[in-house]
This record gives sequence, C-alpha cells and structure tokens, in this order.
Amino acid sequence: MEIKNSFKRNAGQVRKKIFKDERRLVSSRFNARTVFTFGFWVVLITVIFCSFLSFYRTNFLNERVNAYQDETQSKIDSLNEVGFTNSPAGEMYSKNFLITYINIPKDPEQREKRNNALQPYLAEGLTLEELENLSDFKGERALEEINLYDVKDVQEDSAKYVYRIKYKLINGVEQNKKEEVNGTDSKEKTETEKIAYNENPIKTIEVMIVVPIGTDGQSFNVVEQPYFQAVPGDTRLTAIEDKTDPSKKNTQIEQEMKRFVTQFFTSYTENTVDEMAYLMEKPESLKDTYSYKGVEDFIVYKGEKKGQYKVKTLVHLKEDKSGVVMKLPFTLIVSKENNKFYVQKLKHTIGG
Repeated sequence: MEIKNSFKRNAGQVRKKIFKDERRLVSSRFNARTVFTFGFWVVLITVIFCSFLSFYRTNFLNERVNAYQDETQSKIDSLNEVGFTNSPAGEMYSKNFLITYINIPKDPEQREKRNNALQPYLAEGLTLEELENLSDFKGERALEEINLYDVKDVQEDSAKYVYRIKYKLINGVEQNKKEEVNGTDSKEKTETEKIAYNENPIKTIEVMIVVPIGTDGQSFNVVEQPYFQAVPGDTRLTAIEDKTDPSKKNTQIEQEMKRFVTQFFTSYTENTVDEMAYLMEKPESLKDTYSYKGVEDFIVYKGEKKGQYKVKTLVHLKEDKSGVVMKLPFTLIVSKENNKFYVQKLKHTIGG
C-alpha cells in the first residue's frame, strides 16, 4: 500500500515537472517570437524612415542645387543681357572717342594729329574717310559739354551709346585779298595774293550723337559711323497728387491726430533712431539736421483696418545750418494701441 502511494507521489511530481518544463518552454518560445517580431518591425520602420529621410534630403538638395543653378543662370543671362559693352569701360571708351572726334582744330598739323588719334578707335574695315570729309571745312569745332544719355540696342558684344553734347562751331570762309609788299627796291611795290579767313560768329550747337561700339570681351572699337539725332523736346510731367477717395476722410479725429503728428515730427527731429522705436515700426530720425516747424494740407483718412488711420500732409522742416524751410511730403499709417498712437509705416510721398 505504501509502495503504491509512493508511486503515485512520484508520478505526480514527474507530471508537475513536465508541465512546468513545458510551460517554461512555451514561455521561452513566446518571448523569443515577441523579441523577433519586435525587432523585425523596428528594423522595417527604421529602413522606411531612413529611406524617407534619404529621399527628403535628396529632394531638398536637388531643389537647392536647382535653385543655385537657376540663380547662376539668371546672373549669366543678366550679364549677357547687359553685356561687357554696357559697362564703365565701354562708357569711358566711347566718351574718349567722342572727345577726339568732335574736337576739330583749325591748324592742319593739329588735324593730322587728330586723324592719327582717331584711327585706332575704328574697327577693322572702317576708315576715317568713311566718317567725315573736312576738305571744305576751314573753321574749328570745340566740344563744350558731353553727357551720357542712354545705352540702347544692347547685345552681348555690341551696344549703342547715346550722348547729349554741346559744341562751339566756328566756320572759316576763305577770301582773296591783295596786299602791297615792298620789293627789293624800296621804291617798288608789288601786289601778292594772300589767303585770309573771315570768321563767322560762333555758333553753339546742342545735339544727340549715337556711337555704335563693339567688343570681343577684352577691347572695344567703333564698329559703324556715329550718327546725330535731334535733342528730345522738353516735356512736363504731372506732379504726384493725393488721389485717395475723399469719401474716406475722417474729420472727427483730425484735431487729435494733428496733435499726435506734431508730437511725432518734433520727436523725429529731436530724438535718436533708437528713441524713435517707441513711436514707429521702422525707426528713422533727422536729429541735428532739421527742426519741425508745422504742417499744411493735413488730411486724415480711414485706414484699411479697424483702428487704423492714413495721414497725408506737407511737413515744414527747417534746415538747422541754413535756416531754409523745406516742405516735405509724408504719408503716415497710424494705429491706436492702448490709447496711444503708433506709426506703422512712414512714406516720403503723398501719392502712396
């Protein structure tokens, strides 16, 4: 009986051990599977994230590179559009040419020197004889003023420089004059023919002259005959005016706003830029230069936003050193914050 009970106890212990080992094995398998699954997803997510990050960085770099390329190309196009011709060097070259070209001396030797000086300016195949014929001109031409007016027809390797010039013109007219000259014998007198010049009154001429200039990227030449044009006629443009809709006037706040504007421009001429930061968005100052003297044509309009006002006025500012009073146009965009006025924008015009 005891042997039987002992066998049962041993069998029960064996079953418990087997069950415990199986449970331990299942738990071990479960943990391994979990770790593997977790690791797999971590790796997968990491790969996806890295791929996305790589794509994003590649795309970002491509955009930056494309932007730099576009910017570079734009600069190159701009340089090509402006060209080497439209440069200070091209302006200086064409101006020096004109100074030599317009000035024509009366003396034949000086004219010869002028011809020699002009020839290097001309492109190959263009001669001085194709520019002018001075055989009938016995006077002189002297340049008085020369100002660059425009540069037109600008190409990569050529452009036309337009100058406004003023020069004096003295026309010499040949006349025959007989003059008595003492011969070898003091009693004898002979007549000889002598060329004399009767100079006409000096004329001042103002005209436009166009000089076609070409370049190979290193040097310049006049590639075609310069030609003249009439000076443009005087025109009068219409002055800038306040074109704000009159229906937007705000007369109710005009006196209060005028007091603020007086305070503002007084500070504008007495305070530093840093101090003006308390009164305006983008500080500026005329300290130690002008003094505020008053306003005229003062108008207040409703602003585009609630609590905003637009002020247009001519401000009288006295120059401290000379005493001259200047009338300067201003447009102020003013807002009211915490019961205080503040200049959000200041424009030096009444048209904006």
